[in-house]
Amino acid sequence: MDINIQKLTHRYQANSPFERLALVEVDLAIPSGTFVSIIGHTGSGKSTVIQHLNALLMPTKGTIQIGEFTLTPNKKDKQIKSLRKKVGMVFQFPEHQLFEETIEKDICFGPMNFGVSEKEAKGRARKALSLVGLSEEFLDRSPFELSGGQMRRVAIAGVLAMEPEVIILDEPTAGLDPRGQKEMLELFSTLHKQRNLTTIMITHSMEYAAAYSDLIIVMEKGRVYLEGTPHEVFSQKEKLAQVGLDIPEPYQFIEAFEKTSNKGVEGTYLTIDEMVEAIYQFLQKENRL
Repeated sequence: MDINIQKLTHRYQANSPFERLALVEVDLAIPSGTFVSIIGHTGSGKSTVIQHLNALLMPTKGTIQIGEFTLTPNKKDKQIKSLRKKVGMVFQFPEHQLFEETIEKDICFGPMNFGVSEKEAKGRARKALSLVGLSEEFLDRSPFELSGGQMRRVAIAGVLAMEPEVIILDEPTAGLDPRGQKEMLELFSTLHKQRNLTTIMITHSMEYAAAYSDLIIVMEKGRVYLEGTPHEVFSQKEKLAQVGLDIPEPYQFIEAFEKTSNKGVEGTYLTIDEMVEAIYQFLQKENRL
């Protein structure tokens, strides 16, 4: 599903003493099938943007087009329930939203709430559980008997069972150790490719944004500050520094290497693997290998 946001403005608690302007005329175009990372400091507007995408928030001004759905100010769209079937939201610590007595019932809850039959919902539950790397043996178990990582996978399976076309990830690696973070992002990357999803991720990790994204959006004070491919965004070190953001570690390493060698390194180095390959090619070219 293509997503087009035009002049999106949002005020919290409008016309009250606590009114706060959170977004200012945000324009964004996200083609279907794109993996997007939204980065920026706390309060920059990241979460406010994504909460508009399945109508948790409605615009104060502006328009949001998500596939065939249009969201505008003060419009109580009868299609919001249909929209939420298409746009799946994975909040921080999604495992905190588990509540049913068995994993199967928990995964089935969302689809059945949207009118899917019990038989079809159970079929989706088995499929979704497989997608997150858990076997059918888990279906009859209580979600509260699982490890934290397994609980998170079950919660994600509940979102996938809705068969969304857009999936929104709000800090999906929060609270996980480095190995768990890598596994979780590889899971979402695989799902993104296999199911041709439009994936939108909020993250504070420059490394993860660089490694997994087709498009990066930098938010600052409720506005889009920068947007582009990972290379286009992270090649603007000075602009990022002005809003307190750093470049990924591979970029930092290459920068230090270039200062030491007094020569530029060709290629892209958004990930550690790319960095290693760039340095290898550089050393070969310099006849140092």
